[in-house]
Amino acid sequence: MNKKISEISQRAKFIFKVLVENYLTTGQPMGSKSISSKLNYELSPATIRNVLNEINLHGLIQRDHISAGSLPSDFGLQFYTQALLEPGQINKNEKQLIDSTNFSDFSEEYEKITSILNGLSKQASLIINNEKVPKISKISFHTIDKKKVIFIVENEDGTTTNRLVETPENIELRDLNIISEFLNKFTNNQSPIQIEKNIKIYIREAQNEINKTTKILLEQGIKINNNKSEKFFVRGLPNLVNSKIDTDLDTLNELLSEIETGKMANKMIKALKKSKGVQIFIGSNTNLFKNANLSMIFSNYQTKNGLTGAIGVIGPKRIDYQRIVPIVNYMSEIISNKK
Repeated sequence: MNKKISEISQRAKFIFKVLVENYLTTGQPMGSKSISSKLNYELSPATIRNVLNEINLHGLIQRDHISAGSLPSDFGLQFYTQALLEPGQINKNEKQLIDSTNFSDFSEEYEKITSILNGLSKQASLIINNEKVPKISKISFHTIDKKKVIFIVENEDGTTTNRLVETPENIELRDLNIISEFLNKFTNNQSPIQIEKNIKIYIREAQNEINKTTKILLEQGIKINNNKSEKFFVRGLPNLVNSKIDTDLDTLNELLSEIETGKMANKMIKALKKSKGVQIFIGSNTNLFKNANLSMIFSNYQTKNGLTGAIGVIGPKRIDYQRIVPIVNYMSEIISNKK
């Protein structure tokens, strides 16, 4: 946290906390008079105006020109969640619901976990599995007959995958030579994603030099399995659309696209590698998304067998942090105790 921000006066923190919690509850700005009234006039409006000026110098608030009141900036909300938020205790019924859920095999329970989070938060929920995808150390192939070739994919972690490819026409020596040349140049010690890119580029650049049979062998023999559903599971996206978030649909659609294509998962994994415990990302104060009216509450987990990742909730930046943070934190603790 910025050193100057951390040294802000206790009075300023107290008044800022009042302003933020009013915003989270009502969505409305507050002026010096309304804050003074909220404090039973223990501080005069003039004193509060001076304190608000101090807060404003740190970029924690923004002025509402219509009401002449103040709202917390995204940076201010981030400061609030890091320094002033007092998370509540998880509700007894919510805790019992989580405890009563039987996670027999965690790797198969993504849908159940996101369903619970979605139901408790009434927002979008997701789970990210940071399971490392091994690089491919070698790909070889052997002809079975004139129309069949078996490909053997060896990963750097010692696992192997066999894939049989059958073509409608006879496989010629020229087809095999092209495949062999490609494998020697573009596959050794490459990640699956990089090999997939290499195939697309090779086919595009050599489209006039390769026939249909060669293309089939390239695309199906060296096909990369799509495991996005095992890495990333999301539920409740319609809640974001229906929650009357003050944002344009184009920006919201862009966020939904990043979630559905897995781009958001990659961003989250990188961000969560730098931290532990519950993390809160708010609006334009984070580079995870461009939507200035959303927040994300996430927590890391690590199961007993070493599987790592994160679970979390996405909602409006006026989400009930006091309630949602302990829910996400408790769920991550339960998951971390699973095998």
